[in-house]
Amino acid sequence: MTMTDPATAAVDQARALTPLIDAEADHTEALGTMPPAVVDAVTDAGLFSIMVPRELGGLEADITTALTVFEELSYADGSTGWSVMANATTACFAAIYTADAGAAAIFDGVSQPILAGMLGPMGTAVASDTGFNVSGQYQFGSGSGHATWLGAGVMELVDGQPALTEIGLPAMRVVFIPRELVEMQRNWEVMGLVGTGSFDYCVEGVHVPTECSFPLLEATPQRGGPGYGLGLFGLTAAGHAAFAMGVGRRALDEVLQIARTKERLGGDPIAQQQLFLHDFAMHDAAVRAARGYVFESFAAAEAVAVAGDPPTNEQQQRMRQATTYATRVVADASRFAYTWAGSSGLRSPSVVQRCFRDIHAGTQHLFVDNNTLTGYSQAMLAG
Repeated sequence: MTMTDPATAAVDQARALTPLIDAEADHTEALGTMPPAVVDAVTDAGLFSIMVPRELGGLEADITTALTVFEELSYADGSTGWSVMANATTACFAAIYTADAGAAAIFDGVSQPILAGMLGPMGTAVASDTGFNVSGQYQFGSGSGHATWLGAGVMELVDGQPALTEIGLPAMRVVFIPRELVEMQRNWEVMGLVGTGSFDYCVEGVHVPTECSFPLLEATPQRGGPGYGLGLFGLTAAGHAAFAMGVGRRALDEVLQIARTKERLGGDPIAQQQLFLHDFAMHDAAVRAARGYVFESFAAAEAVAVAGDPPTNEQQQRMRQATTYATRVVADASRFAYTWAGSSGLRSPSVVQRCFRDIHAGTQHLFVDNNTLTGYSQAMLAG
């Protein structure tokens, strides 16, 4: 994914959307999903397709551009940034991993598809002559409130038993299904990331052509530039890291603004309290340092992929480590911001409160759990 003028311009387009996204943030939470005005604006900017190869109508942005775009959208509103990164990465996987006929069906050149879904193997698939018969109950379909296609992870079955690949691994697959064939269940009631439309959905006996799927553990890019060699897990990690960085920047900016005018009862204004000044500097430095490590880790892995080699296991683990670390650093910073904001954070609506809730919801995602850190240490020991 080589830097191009259109891809670079995507960052400016994302920043230009900040006033709209910010103004609609409370509406986004009230709806539980992105409002039509925001969906239309993101569509018009082409940001749902930022990670889609150019040959399918996308921007094919390099990883630094993608990180920055998701960060800017998350700065404006965590739920919107999370939704778009989920839509964009799912579209990326459909675009690069499916067969030609499947990619042509999804990216038909007429309209910009919006994809979402749970790609973990929560359902089952039974092979037929032309594809797979798929059933399953899915959760956490972030961005599904406005999606036109739903992705679904499945375990292949043969005679009712899990199938295995040629090397003895579970035969897991990702399939893509038109929205009209999926039963949506609008049941997203949570503490944070309220507006992500991460609804449950159900698939019951739907036939999916083979070309509209790919093997999860053996996914190989079928199109696009060498930067896609970051792999499924590296490309996914980028979105989560960028979300955390955007929310962290916004939380600190908001508490700094509050501190300029807020006085705590019986004490000096916050801006004059040494403890606040000290701790703000420490959290600001930590968020900036985590951001630098994220960009460094992803850029290094992409450089190897562009050179024609797959990123090493250590580089893959470093991307995951940087993502989890950034999430934890931002969770700490958001707690600092929320605590010092006092009643300005307690009362709704409050941007500081929303940042606090959103990042703590994000910490619960499987992609940033403790195993990402132990996996990194194991890779370093092996090296």
